[in-house]
Amino acid sequence: MKPAILAAVCIAFAIRTCGQTPVQTVPVVITSDYYAHPKVLVLHLFNGSGKDITGYTIIIRHKKPDGTLDENGRSETTEDMLGVLMMQQMAKNSSERTRLENSGRVFPKGYGIFLAGETRDKTLTAIESGSDVDAIAGAVFYTDGTYDEQDKDALKRALANRQGALQQMKEEDELIRNALADSTNEHPVAAVLTELNKRRVEEMGKQASFYSPGPSNLQNLQRPAYGPQKGMSERERLTQYVEEQEKKVELMTPHCHLEIALK
Repeated sequence: MKPAILAAVCIAFAIRTCGQTPVQTVPVVITSDYYAHPKVLVLHLFNGSGKDITGYTIIIRHKKPDGTLDENGRSETTEDMLGVLMMQQMAKNSSERTRLENSGRVFPKGYGIFLAGETRDKTLTAIESGSDVDAIAGAVFYTDGTYDEQDKDALKRALANRQGALQQMKEEDELIRNALADSTNEHPVAAVLTELNKRRVEEMGKQASFYSPGPSNLQNLQRPAYGPQKGMSERERLTQYVEEQEKKVELMTPHCHLEIALK
């Protein structure tokens, strides 16, 4: 039989304790259930913001025996569903758009966009007591491009991931356009990949960088084309690729908050 939970943790600018009224409406509420025998604590995240969420960072802080927070016992987990939103906005036909607009429900529970009014669970193991941890959302991002912040460092770390991905896409697009400018080159992907690998090595040598080029999807364009792209040349497929990615960059930019300095 699971013990009653003694407190509910409310995130994003308000905290509610047992028997108290929240000082203001909060966008996301975290409650929990503790199971003593397996030492498992299940956090229930309820999206009461009235808006759909594209990303959030949950901060877990353990408590000392006297009940105060142990800042050295902090951990973070970030879920980012911005890619799902981009898929929705990039959908070309009405049937695909309808399917992707419902992706929050199509994806397994806990994946896809975190829709308003829904609940997601997060399981913590090896927890000695249900009152041993404090959980907050350091940052919450919404589909309209706005965000809520309770922890500035968590916000910056989440934005670093988004801004790094955006920067990588921009640089890749620039390299592709340069390669396509040579109309005599029928296989421009190789030139782009060579330069990307060079930059990847350079970034690996830096101790601190928010931009770290990762594997590219460009290798697929060097293989024989199937489906809708069958019969297209490598140049044609690369042109289509960069046009779509430039559109994605345009859609992503408002969600990356480049006005916030990360360093």
